[in-house]
Amino acid sequence: MKNRKRCVVWALVCMFAVSFLTGCKNTKIVLTTGLASNELFRIGDVSCHLSEALIYLMNQKNQYETIYGIEMWEHTFGDTTIEEYLKSQVLAELAQVKSMVLLANEQEIVLLEEEKQQAGEAAKEYFGSLSEAEVDALKVGQEEIQRMYEDYCLAYKAYEQITSDVSVEISLDEARIIQLQQIFVQEESLAKEIQRKLEAGEDFANLAANYSKASQTTVEVARGEKEDAYEEIAFELDNEEVSKVFAADNGYYILKCLNTCMEEESEANKIQVAQRQKKERFQGIYSELMSDTLSEFQEGVWEKVKFSDYEEVKTQGFFEVYTKYFEE
Repeated sequence: MKNRKRCVVWALVCMFAVSFLTGCKNTKIVLTTGLASNELFRIGDVSCHLSEALIYLMNQKNQYETIYGIEMWEHTFGDTTIEEYLKSQVLAELAQVKSMVLLANEQEIVLLEEEKQQAGEAAKEYFGSLSEAEVDALKVGQEEIQRMYEDYCLAYKAYEQITSDVSVEISLDEARIIQLQQIFVQEESLAKEIQRKLEAGEDFANLAANYSKASQTTVEVARGEKEDAYEEIAFELDNEEVSKVFAADNGYYILKCLNTCMEEESEANKIQVAQRQKKERFQGIYSELMSDTLSEFQEGVWEKVKFSDYEEVKTQGFFEVYTKYFEE
């Protein structure tokens, strides 16, 4: 599927709660000037060169500009500029890719000759798309681009192989999605008054429309999406059964079950639950490796990178070339 491999690796980046940039509680991070001049950071014995980070950064920068315009960099994201925010995101993405390369090395996962050849062909095409000005600004060669494609492929391959031996059997109850009507108010006295109206025979939907402060009165809920108190009561209800008042989310709920198992949605949710369990398996292996791994980072080098210094760099096809050669 087109873009699937890129999406998997990027999903892993987003999945990890730890971040190289902000500091992983399992990883020893040293801010240093002891690396080579062209090294931005090193995780274990796996290095990331500044030119690699610039390629990632400029490709994403230029893609954003194509969609949103160059003016977007004038805005802020919280207490930082969007430029600095994107730099931090790119750094975290690269750090996770390099971490997975380290993990692949530890697990003795390697690329096939065919995959190396694909990386070489992709590098030749992408490098050929760069202008002389871009090559000079990025200070990159075709061999380094090939290593980047190999690393990207290896990161994906490590995840696939490490999780391939995870046999996940998901029961329908684990994946069950239920449909509810809900009334949420902040005052316990009002919640109990509404409960008395329900017991007197008034319509749940009408009371929800008139009183509920929830953004939705009819919801579909899977396990793990709500507070424990909410989930415990919701998943014990039978069809058409109405709960008693209970506290959750700094207020009070009354629930009515419309459907104890939405079969089509629950079957589809099995896939999501299985993927989550595989990610948890991968995270355990990853965390164990990183607990004893030293990471070094030349923060000052990255701080000096400014978009205004790379106005002649217009490239944005790095990832598109990757998917062309590695898509299934």
